[in-house]
Amino acid sequence: MPDAVTRFLDRSDALLVRLDEQLSLAESSQEAAWIICEYTGRELNLADCVVYLPTDAAGLVQTAAWGPKRGADRMLESRIHMSIGKGIAGACARQLKTLRVDDTREDPRYVRDIEPCLSELAVAICQDEILLGVLDSAHADLAFYDNRYEQAFEAIAECSAAHLWRLRS
Repeated sequence: MPDAVTRFLDRSDALLVRLDEQLSLAESSQEAAWIICEYTGRELNLADCVVYLPTDAAGLVQTAAWGPKRGADRMLESRIHMSIGKGIAGACARQLKTLRVDDTREDPRYVRDIEPCLSELAVAICQDEILLGVLDSAHADLAFYDNRYEQAFEAIAECSAAHLWRLRS
């Protein structure tokens, strides 16, 4: 039986239409971030997923979460604020490129959140070289993420970009 990421990639065209429809109803970047995060976590069966949105002060803030950071409905237990360039998500935001870390113990950029994780995947959500957000996931296992996860995250980020562009304030 195929795993969640393989099933997603096999059906991505139809599944991304659903995401696009959900995002078209969003009335704020924050609401869109929650939709993106919940969708990604559910469709890819992730233990952890976070969406960071840029702040006015050249920073990032965790805006939505799937997994242990998520408290009550669409509430975060604690938010990480970081400068663009700091951490793996911040480096992804600065470079506007996907970053996959197979062993966070060997990467000085790693920023520990609620639970320590050994691998991380961060994908920039951008349009016209403008950062709109970062889709980030961390996992307790070494080298959890592979090219399939990168492909799935990048497809979700690409689908999300136009909506975050429309909603940016």
